[in-house]
Amino acid sequence: MMRRIALSLVALLVLSAPAGPVQGQDGPEFTLESIHASATLRASTFQGGKWADQGPVITYIEAADSADATHLMRYNLRTDEQTRVIDGTTLYAGDVDRVVPIEDYTFGPAGDKVLIYTDSKEVWRANTKGYYYVYDLETQTLTPVSDRDAGYQMFAKFNPSATKVAFVRNRNLHVVNLTTGTETALTTDGDEGTIINGTFDWVYEEEFGVRDGWQWGPDGRRIAFFKLDESGTRSFPLMNSTARYPNLTTFRYPKAGEQNSEIKIGVVDLAAVDTTARGQPQAIRYFDTNTWNAGGRTHEYLARMGWTPEIDGTHRVWMYRLNRNQNVLDLLYGHPETGRTEPVLQDTQDTYIDVTDDKLTYLDGGEHFVFLSERSGYNHAYLYRTDGTELGPITGGAWEVTQFHGVDTEASTAYVSGTRDTSLERHLYATDVSFDPHEAAPPARKVTSRPGWHAINLSTDRDYYIDRHSAAGTPPSWALHEASGDRLTTLQANDTLAERLDSLNLPPKQFTRLPGADGTALNASIIKPNDFDPARTYPVLMYVYGGPGVQTVTNQWGSSRQLWHQYLARAHDMVVVSVDNRGTGGRGKAFQDVPYQRLGQPEAADQIRAAQALADSAWVDDANIGIWGWSYGGYMTLMSMLTEEGPSTFDTGVSVAPVTDWRLYDTIYTERYMSTPDQNADGYKNGAPQAYADRLREDQNLLIVHGDDDDNVHFQNSVQMVNQLQSANKQFRFMMYPTHEHGIAGGRTRLHLFTMITNHLTEHLSSDETAQQAQQHAK
Repeated sequence: MMRRIALSLVALLVLSAPAGPVQGQDGPEFTLESIHASATLRASTFQGGKWADQGPVITYIEAADSADATHLMRYNLRTDEQTRVIDGTTLYAGDVDRVVPIEDYTFGPAGDKVLIYTDSKEVWRANTKGYYYVYDLETQTLTPVSDRDAGYQMFAKFNPSATKVAFVRNRNLHVVNLTTGTETALTTDGDEGTIINGTFDWVYEEEFGVRDGWQWGPDGRRIAFFKLDESGTRSFPLMNSTARYPNLTTFRYPKAGEQNSEIKIGVVDLAAVDTTARGQPQAIRYFDTNTWNAGGRTHEYLARMGWTPEIDGTHRVWMYRLNRNQNVLDLLYGHPETGRTEPVLQDTQDTYIDVTDDKLTYLDGGEHFVFLSERSGYNHAYLYRTDGTELGPITGGAWEVTQFHGVDTEASTAYVSGTRDTSLERHLYATDVSFDPHEAAPPARKVTSRPGWHAINLSTDRDYYIDRHSAAGTPPSWALHEASGDRLTTLQANDTLAERLDSLNLPPKQFTRLPGADGTALNASIIKPNDFDPARTYPVLMYVYGGPGVQTVTNQWGSSRQLWHQYLARAHDMVVVSVDNRGTGGRGKAFQDVPYQRLGQPEAADQIRAAQALADSAWVDDANIGIWGWSYGGYMTLMSMLTEEGPSTFDTGVSVAPVTDWRLYDTIYTERYMSTPDQNADGYKNGAPQAYADRLREDQNLLIVHGDDDDNVHFQNSVQMVNQLQSANKQFRFMMYPTHEHGIAGGRTRLHLFTMITNHLTEHLSSDETAQQAQQHAK
């Protein structure tokens, strides 16, 4: 999903004046290299892990002292007791004649076997293909699940009795009997460019966040899986020109308005499988969801699925079905025995519905589920019986539930993260749950207390949670708490980093509000030089993302991006401002829906108006206001510089990996907010920066940057923007990063990027007075 990648960081072009170091008071140098090319200012992290079934206990992977081996560890967070479950130096795999490292693992239901994942390779965003072994903890033996020569394996899982393992290979489902070693192909029609079984195509992975496309039934009798047919979608090429003869890679990428992969969900009845046959059509039944060979009719997407608890004695397959505009979501139950589906509930919006992993949660006992909906204008949790009968809200009010963590059914208590106190922060809340019909939600109790951002990881038994806390001026720390909020122990602090930052005396991030185009008060952050003098004038750099549901103005640690902004304020006397325009998250559905079917237009208008409000301040050099962003932020930079009063507002801009025409981006993300080009021609035309290329003024300084191996926002976006600017005889700067993807990272690339953008800004976004001050700092 574009918004997920875009928040990661920044980049750009090398031009003139060198970026000088800043000395702390008896502390280390504060330089671009210390920010982007060393660990000096990098926060330490808690190693994390997987919760055990009971207590404050996790398991995790730890590097061994020798070779590339890794151990599997068990850690009682409360007592600090650590034990080694598997000695990784003993994991000798005979089929490859070496020790294999543990990269991921799953315990069997009885805890006596471990499914080990190793030697993985990347598939787009994650290392989801590799090889699996079964480790028997009693006999301490390691057995490969399948022959490596047959190809990579994906998403392998034990059945509930740990007597079988199923996995995906080459777009087909396979199952192995661990007792006999017999391997059976459950599907055989998977092939490149056509059928996908048990996993997904590029756009489903990127925009719905799904990769693993199959599940064992709770009783182990059946397997449910997704099947996609991508044969009707079009291929997109990526070219590596660094070789003597360029290498061409193609992949399926449906652009807005074009055909998606068809999709359906099937169930394999393992009792009907013939292990002597190559395919198992007699054992597979598909659900009637009207999404396969639908020919553009009502139903388009199946975004999630899973197995229900027992309902009337049988497990069913639940699934989300969405229309193409993604504003009607049906929760369906599929009957494995017949293939029939029945509607359980329907969620609708005039605009669009976001699908998240926590949208549906079945509760212990199997008689209820919790469903998240924005029907009230804010995202809240609602309680249902498993048959779809609504019992009432769990949370309510003019605030957002941003994550649903679960329900302690014995204590009748639900835990959520949300914005009840402020949209700038995230806090944990607890609320009573009534299992009787009710109309109003009980008041939520605030569990976390420290100002800032709390990322919560609730334990399996709901008795404990790990809190990752940070604030704008405070690096992250991890602590173990009881569910009541009582702090038990610190798991990871960043005291050394905090002391180092204190020694640098960095300018703080402050929070305020600025007006949007319609007068709405918008959340804003501002970083000023330490020696800020309101009698002087300063250049202003605005940092923007601005995309649907995403916030940049938050009271949390901003890592290297925030440090770089503080560097600009301190070393180059710039004021750095970020504004969350209408359309961003945390403030309710109406606020977020403003740009619906007109992406870029109201958001850019807000950025322009906020910049103009800043320009009215006596301390702002209104001839030196810049804007920069990445991905959606790169798009917003172009829209803000080129539309309405943008050309007379913004002097300088840096646009990294921008969308320049929404017809070039993928179906699921784009159409969620814009519908299809046929249905919303004006929205696509008016929201395309390419259409405004002739509005770039001679005195505006624009820099565009893109990686030519960007599979997300394709390089062609910048190529076409460059073409339009050249056709209009507009001068600008452009930098391309060969073989780099959307994140433009690796090696010392980020240092190169940030050196470039810093020099671009110091050349063009400095008044004479500020330039003199910056030179003094650099000496």
